[in-house]
Amino acid sequence: MAEEDDTALVVACVSIVIASVGAATTIISSSEQKRKRKHKVWVRQYIKQREQFGTYYKLLPELTDSAKFLHYLRMDVHTFDDLFTLVEPHISRKKTWMR
Repeated sequence: MAEEDDTALVVACVSIVIASVGAATTIISSSEQKRKRKHKVWVRQYIKQREQFGTYYKLLPELTDSAKFLHYLRMDVHTFDDLFTLVEPHISRKKTWMR
C-alpha cells in the first residue's frame, strides 16, 4: 500500500512539474511574440526613390542644358552652384545613433 501511495505521489508531482513547464513555455512564447512587433519604417518609400523622381535629380539636369534654368530658379547655374556649396553642409544627411 505504501509503495502504491508513493508511486501515485511521484506521478502526481511529475504531472504538476510537466504542467507548470508547459505553462511557463506558453508565457515565454507569448512574451516573445509581444517583443517581435512590427517596427515603423525609418525612411518612407517616396524618399528612397527621390534619386529617380526627385526635382533635384530629375528636373535640374534637364534645366541646366537650356535657358529655362534662369526662368525657373531666377538665377544662373553658377550662382546656384555657389549657393548650394554654402548650404550643403547644413542640409546634408548626418549619421546619428538612431539609424
